[in-house]
Amino acid sequence: MTADSAIALVALALAAFALRGGGMMLGSLMPSTGKAGQFLRELPGTIMMSLAAPIVASGGPPEWIGAAVCGTVAWFTRSLLGTMAAGLATVWLLRQTLGS
Repeated sequence: MTADSAIALVALALAAFALRGGGMMLGSLMPSTGKAGQFLRELPGTIMMSLAAPIVASGGPPEWIGAAVCGTVAWFTRSLLGTMAAGLATVWLLRQTLGS
């Protein structure tokens, strides 16, 4: 590794830690009550939906059934990990079975 590469690596690592630290400090200043607090609590779910919707829309039966399984598991369990695991397992199993 050259000196320039080492300097660049250290600079990028410091920048990454500074961004994380800054994000944590700004996060502590965000409101946790009221409409703004409710918006911030719901934000992770909306981000997940924005990532999953195009996959489901452009997918086939395995993705559609996986989305339905995710919705059902989420409705009954309210468990993010369980929902993700059930959806991934469903899509994987159907792709293996149907050969898509």
